[in-house]
Amino acid sequence: MGLIQHLAEEAGLCTISLGNEAERMAKIKPPRALRVKFARGSMLGEPGHVKRQRRIILDALAALKTMSVPGSIQELPYQWKRPDPD
Repeated sequence: MGLIQHLAEEAGLCTISLGNEAERMAKIKPPRALRVKFARGSMLGEPGHVKRQRRIILDALAALKTMSVPGSIQELPYQWKRPDPD
């Protein structure tokens, strides 16, 4: 995903990633990334939590305006409420 983001950025499009593994995100080096403490594959949180999902999308859009250092990774404060599936 990071390579595609870099190509989009070179074309003038701002991009942001959502991820849950800081080490992997550091290796991929997306232009901008938000780390979430959620289960793999659930970057917007638990199914059915529409208000939180909307908040995360709005946080990502706001981060596009404020994250100016390439390779920046910020952590969102939200916590997964259910245990991770095995």
